[in-house]
Parts: sequence; structure tokens; C-alpha cells
Amino acid sequence: MAINGISAYNYQTEMALNRLRWSNYQKTASSTYTDKTTSSSSADKTTNSSSTSTSYSSVSSFLTSYQKELLNLESAASRLNANSSKNVFTDYEAASTDESVATVKGNWRLNGDTDISLNVLSLAQAQKNVSDSHYSQEKVEAGADMNLKITGASGQSADIFVSSTNEDGSAKTYNQMYQDAVKAINANSDLGVRATVSNEEGKVSLVLTAKNMGKDAGFTVEGEEGAAAGIKSAALNAQDAVYTVTEHGNTQTFSSSSNKVTLDYGRIDAQLHSTGETTVFTGVDEDKVVSAVKDLMNSYNSVTSMLSANSGRGTGVANHLESFKRGMADEKTLAAIGITFDKSGNMKLDEDKLKESLRTDYEWTKNIIGGQYGMAEKAAAKADKALSDSVQSIVDKELSGTDKSDSTSGSSSGNSLSAGGINSSSFQYFSAFARGGAFNLSNYYAVGMLFNTLA
Repeated sequence: MAINGISAYNYQTEMALNRLRWSNYQKTASSTYTDKTTSSSSADKTTNSSSTSTSYSSVSSFLTSYQKELLNLESAASRLNANSSKNVFTDYEAASTDESVATVKGNWRLNGDTDISLNVLSLAQAQKNVSDSHYSQEKVEAGADMNLKITGASGQSADIFVSSTNEDGSAKTYNQMYQDAVKAINANSDLGVRATVSNEEGKVSLVLTAKNMGKDAGFTVEGEEGAAAGIKSAALNAQDAVYTVTEHGNTQTFSSSSNKVTLDYGRIDAQLHSTGETTVFTGVDEDKVVSAVKDLMNSYNSVTSMLSANSGRGTGVANHLESFKRGMADEKTLAAIGITFDKSGNMKLDEDKLKESLRTDYEWTKNIIGGQYGMAEKAAAKADKALSDSVQSIVDKELSGTDKSDSTSGSSSGNSLSAGGINSSSFQYFSAFARGGAFNLSNYYAVGMLFNTLA
């Protein structure tokens, strides 16, 4: 971008606006001198001062807003430009063709050519032992005490004794027995086993479950089962997940103590849900592409609308408008992917047509939108050129006061910056301060504030 462009707003715009304030101050001073000889009314002075303030505010507001709109357009274009480091066409996501078998998610930058066949042979599971079931309030037979030794995977063991009778000698119910066993077992937190009471259709049973999955997290139960008959046998054996991965014709078999595994050298997290086959691949989310295209079009429409509404401010504004109206690609080509222009020149999108084009001819559609000389690149280039144009050229008509002739005297208006040669060069006014030396140059912005006060 040029150093004197709108992108260098703080310096160049302030210089241009200082010139506008100086011009209007000259006009106000001229009017004051005329008043002394013609007894002009004070209302005219007030009008001149108000006009100065309004012109400054209007130009400043337009330039600030225009710069923001152009930067927004550049940002929106970068999301679609294939040469940009962060664009939607390289923002790959992982997907599974059968999510009942496995769901997947990319956890860092993915490759665009990942295509993996995943075959889940078995799921990882935790060991579970379940006793026989009895009605909850059924009385336990006399002498059916539980005297168990449970040994966890770490080798830690616990002796569990639960009496079949209450302190008063009355028989406990099965629910009481099992609840007492749960408290005794779960008090041994290092055992690696969790006890619960299952209640199904009024019948209860004691359930022991390993806290971790995998074949190495099993446990054993020994001793007298008593009221918990069947608790020694595993209803569900501890086992690892076993699965095969086929990629580029090479098949490997893996095992895991968890159903959460990684694929593609850790780039993809996979959660296994059931046995079976699925294909895991990476690709671009078409909804993200559509969203990015809509953002670009909205920014484009916003810029052209602003230029249309302000075309009278200067030749630069008018030239920018013509540049943007020439479009960002061949209209017939854009129409093939669902992008058209209405009568006002605004871009419109048929989302379904764009999605269909992405599915049927992805590479061609990608090149039209984000490739070399594509829509995004052209939009960014137009925005960059507009940002590089000098502030003076963008709003030259407003800064020069349009050089209108005084309707009453026929003389050139005092609001013209061409008077005295001030407008002959965008740097001439600034250089007047520079020639006074470094100290005088530092007063440049102070003079601008003085003009504000005088206005």
C-alpha cells in the first residue's frame, strides 16, 4: 500500500483535513474583513463556522468508515484465498461414514488426503460380576453370610464380611444385605472395583464393576458368597478394543484398553461405539465455504453501497465505484456456482447451487472462488488498491470546495484550496511546516487543533 493512502489514515487524513480547516478559516477571515466594510450580519459568520465543522466531520466520518469497510473486505477475501495460510479450503475436518461404529474429530492440523478404512473387531469393556437377583424385601435365609475376598488388578485385596442378621437377630432382607456390601466394598477406594445395587422390576442384585476398562483391569472374587450367590463369576469379561486400520493398501491391527483411540498419527481422535466397519476421511465443510462466500459478498455489497452513496465526494470515490462494479469474475462463470448480481449491482447467492457445485466439481469451484485470479483474489486486490490511493484523490472535490464561483461577485470562492497554490501538491501544505525545521514540524498536529478551535 502507498504510504499516503487511506491505510495511513492517521497521517494523511489529518493532513488533508487540516487543509480543509485552513481553507474554511481563510473564508471565515475573509468574511470578517468584508463585514467591517459592508456591515454584513453576524448570522453569516455563524453559518460559515457551522459549515466548517460540518465539512470536517463529514469527511472524517466517511474516510474512517470507508477504511473499515475495505479492511473488512480484505479480511473476508483472505478466508477464501487459497494462497492465504488460513482459508476454508485447507480447514479440513474429519468425518466417519458410519457414526454408529465410530465418531471422529480432528485435534490438530489435518491432511487433505486422509482416507482410512476402520474395522472394529471388539470394544474395550470393564469386567462386571453380578449376583443372583431376589425380591428386594425377601428375607435372607439363616446362615447366608457373605465372607468374600476381592482382589483388584493392582494386587490390592479386601476382605468383606456381611452378616445375614440384624443386631437384634432378625433376618435381613436381600436389599439390606446388598446395601451393606456396597458400603463395605466401596470403602476400599484403592481396590479398583465399584459396587452397586441393581433394581429391575422389584428384584435386586449385587453388581461389582471394574473402575477401568481393558483386560489388565480385571479382578477376582473368592470366599463364601452367601446371599450374593453368583458374584464370583464374571458376567462380562474384561477385554481390550481390537481394530484394524487400512490406509494406502496397508492394514495394521491395534488393541486399546479404551474405546477412545487415535488415527492418522494422532491427528484424529476416534470414539468406538460398536463392532463393524466405517471409513474415516478428511475434507472441507461445505457449510463453512458457503458462510465465507456470504461474508465476502456482504462486504463487497457494503463497499459498493457506500461508494454509490458518496460518489460526489471526489474522483477517487467515483473511480473506486467503477472498479468494483466491474465485478470480481465473469458473470456467467459466477452464475454457474450460484452467484449473480441484481439490478443494483449487489451480489446474490443461491446456497443450494453453490453446495451442488462444490459436490460435483470441487476443484473447479474452489479455483473460481479462491484460486489464482479467482473472486477472492480480485476482491482483495481491489480493496488493496483503494486503500493505497491518497486521501486527497479520494475526496478531492470535497477538499477543494468544488471551486464554485461566488454567485454575487463572480469571484472564485474563498473555500477553494487551489487558491494560493495550497492544493497544487498533496505534500505542499505539510512541507511548509517541514521547511521551518524539525521543531516547527512537530507543531503540525497542534496547528490542526488550533484550526478546530478557530472554526
